[in-house]
Amino acid sequence: MGLNSTATAIMGIALMVLLAGSVAQPLMADAQSSNRLTVNAYSMSGGAPLSMWATIQSGGTTIKTGFTPLTITGTTGATYVVSVSNYGSYAFDHWGNGSTGNPRWVTLSGDTTATALYKTGSTTTSPTTSPTSIQTLIPKTGAFVALYMYPGSTGDDHWQKVYDVKRAHPSVPIVAVFNPSSGPGWSDSSTISNWVDKLRSAGVIMLGYTYDDYGTRSLSSLRADVDKYKNWYNADGVFIDEFTNKVGYESHYRDVTNYAKSVGMKMTMGNPGTDVPRSYIGTVDVINITEGRGYMPISWLQYCIGCSGSGWHDDYDKRNFAYIRYDISWLDTSFVNNSANWVGLMYIHTGNDSNGRWFTVPHYFDEMVAELD
Repeated sequence: MGLNSTATAIMGIALMVLLAGSVAQPLMADAQSSNRLTVNAYSMSGGAPLSMWATIQSGGTTIKTGFTPLTITGTTGATYVVSVSNYGSYAFDHWGNGSTGNPRWVTLSGDTTATALYKTGSTTTSPTTSPTSIQTLIPKTGAFVALYMYPGSTGDDHWQKVYDVKRAHPSVPIVAVFNPSSGPGWSDSSTISNWVDKLRSAGVIMLGYTYDDYGTRSLSSLRADVDKYKNWYNADGVFIDEFTNKVGYESHYRDVTNYAKSVGMKMTMGNPGTDVPRSYIGTVDVINITEGRGYMPISWLQYCIGCSGSGWHDDYDKRNFAYIRYDISWLDTSFVNNSANWVGLMYIHTGNDSNGRWFTVPHYFDEMVAELD
């Protein structure tokens, strides 16, 4: 039932006042060195307040998450990164100050309110922004690791190491991909199942390996792999290798993600090993945007993810992105900390060939996770 013209006019005036007043402006400063930062969300249709999932970060560390209104007491002069999520038919449109970038950078010079304005339409919750998925699973930058080795003989030493490291650093997200036989194989393995359960009990996010042959595998084949990983191993999600970055395959991957979520999985990750078009955001939860030897310059990540002008990745939560780098004999902790500002997951390995980097856990894995803690 529609509103009458008088009510509509009043609501329109209220919304104009809301938009004008939502610009983050400092209030009267006090003598203290701290100020409050509040994130609000409102509908552009009627100006009603919304309860939307929000995240406040500083220096790559998540300070607080929760539904709006979300408030922290921050340090005066410090810069915070504020992001909000879409949900149902509500899609983020812009901030009260006119900025369309999400996340948004806010420097406190007084008590500050960042107001997110939402439009309504036919949009649905994006897997990358749902408060029940990736932002909960990866509240801050974590580690990604491959467990392609069979957990028997000396292989179980690698699985045990990941378990021990996660137990030592429970607040750091660890995502491990396991690969029974270039995919789930023809039958389940009780040994692998027991180890998957063990790592999951410690909080490791366990993804089953599958491949897409660069977009040429059928949806039914990929769904079959999802079913096997769910039914045999109760996996948390799937890792899709040979993931294409060509425009036109977005719905293909979105269908895989939607199916995985429909059977109770929590996460999908794609591995094109290179950057993707903007249209791929939301097709899977995490996309690996670079895979190669040695440390790359931080500017690579800044250009791709933190850039302005010609770049677009900074419009999205860093959890959308990951990197894989190998043939690295020593851990550069400065690189770990700097790159954590731009990605949600990182994979750094000593191996210099496919066997080395997928079938072992690097000797400095515990050091890397400790640095992220």
